[in-house]
Amino acid sequence: MTKKPNCRRAAAAMLAAIERGKTMDEAADRLSDLSPPDRRLAKAMVMFALRRRGDITAILAKYIKRNIPGRPHLARALLQIGAVQILLMDIPDHAAVAETVTACGRGEAPYRGLINAVLRKLVTEKKNSDKTNKDDTQKHGLSYDPLSNFPEWMVAQWRENYGSEKAESIADIHCQKPPLDLCFKSAEAMPLFINALSQSDISNINIHQLSPNVLRLMDAVDVETLPGFEAGDWWVQDYAATLPVIWLDKLLAENKQIDATILDLCAAPGGKTMQLASRGHHLTALDISASRLDRLKANLTRTLLTAEIIQADVMENTIPYLKEKTFDAVLLDAPCSATGTIRRHPDLPLHRREKEVLKLTEIQKNMLNRADKWVRVGGFLAYVTCSLDPREGEEQLKEFLEQHPNYEACAPTGLPDELCGHQNKGSAFGYLRTTPADWRDEGGMDGFFASVLKKIKAS
Repeated sequence: MTKKPNCRRAAAAMLAAIERGKTMDEAADRLSDLSPPDRRLAKAMVMFALRRRGDITAILAKYIKRNIPGRPHLARALLQIGAVQILLMDIPDHAAVAETVTACGRGEAPYRGLINAVLRKLVTEKKNSDKTNKDDTQKHGLSYDPLSNFPEWMVAQWRENYGSEKAESIADIHCQKPPLDLCFKSAEAMPLFINALSQSDISNINIHQLSPNVLRLMDAVDVETLPGFEAGDWWVQDYAATLPVIWLDKLLAENKQIDATILDLCAAPGGKTMQLASRGHHLTALDISASRLDRLKANLTRTLLTAEIIQADVMENTIPYLKEKTFDAVLLDAPCSATGTIRRHPDLPLHRREKEVLKLTEIQKNMLNRADKWVRVGGFLAYVTCSLDPREGEEQLKEFLEQHPNYEACAPTGLPDELCGHQNKGSAFGYLRTTPADWRDEGGMDGFFASVLKKIKAS
């Protein structure tokens, strides 16, 4: 009889792989032998451990005199997985301790007693704390300091660029599980979805309409079980990520280009591609990654939308299909530090280094210069990143405009005023800037920068 895989051990293996440099997607294969319910539980443990890494490390340090090495065994990761179950998850204490200790294998044998003892002490501290402490910053004996869960250099950047209060709010939202936003192909499809949802097994789910085409689900749910998934009525896309396309589409409409030709660079997995295609535009989607393009193709097939697909590096000297071709608009969703999406990718703070930002700004600058070649005179260039760092957003576009006087910045249109800004008071350089702290009463949003420029003459 085959032994059932241990959920806690699989979670610890995934967490340890992430600590060693794997992304969440790359490390997810550690959960492949689990049943679907166990896989969801294991992933939830890992997400909690990553989002509250600083807080968990601080409370464990009270009971561990010497650091437990991260390899070749899983002892340290198992201890973290045990701690999050006790302190952050709705799992019975006895089950959290017993199942985690049982997950210890031969490699963790020297630490089994320590893991058992520390977890039991956490249970005791939790019970004592719950009797006496009513402070929201300390629950179950676990102190909550949002900023402690992120690298010092990242926190310093947030404080410098957004101020201390907003930096803490950004960190707080990043420590929480994000809501699920659905972007609909048409505004008419949303009420049909809401009606079908009200008659389903999850009719009590909390929803908010954020825009004519975006509906927010506040509770966790398996997206493939939602009404309209197979019919392709919607796709998953954070509200903030939809805003650059709304802006660009509005400008194209004002320019009387309701069926524009658009080149979407770094397009996969295709949220913005689908948005633009659903509005009647003719899309060419380019990305360097074959696997990510496979996801884009699958998304287009499910939603019954179309686009020309090109696998290539934006910086290739010659891309045959694009040779001497120009478009009404080019959208560059550039590679970036992605610090605006940490709540969805809580492994990022473990992997990002400040020096990488400087490398990324050079890549972005080169890609912008490359994208310029494909914009026809009178056309638009939209630049987007999901970074909170102005060096990858505001400063990048300011430099581009200084070096390309044949472009002019377009004023934000069709967007909430509170999410738009200007480089200087009275400046024509308008832009979109969202942070996780924006609209926090509605669940926040991902951090994005976007600017749309018009090419007024040849270079």
